[in-house]
Amino acid sequence: MIQAVADRKVDRLSCFPSGLYGTVVDVIADAELQSRLMGMGLFAGTRFQLLRRGTAGQKTPFLLAIAETRIALNHEIAEKILVEP
Repeated sequence: MIQAVADRKVDRLSCFPSGLYGTVVDVIADAELQSRLMGMGLFAGTRFQLLRRGTAGQKTPFLLAIAETRIALNHEIAEKILVEP
């Protein structure tokens, strides 16, 4: 787990439990990827539910629900997104 300011329980999306709701804390990526994710509605402060955890080896994507939108992300991108419950 990554510790953030004010003892918040922050972790990478790739480690977040399936089925739970969370909030995006930060996206550690270059400007292009941050812009792409923003366009999908994924940025600091976004509430989401992780519907399915992905796997690195089997290349199964992570599936997030943000309101009525569903977003699929690969493991590499999920590693760059910091979240909290």
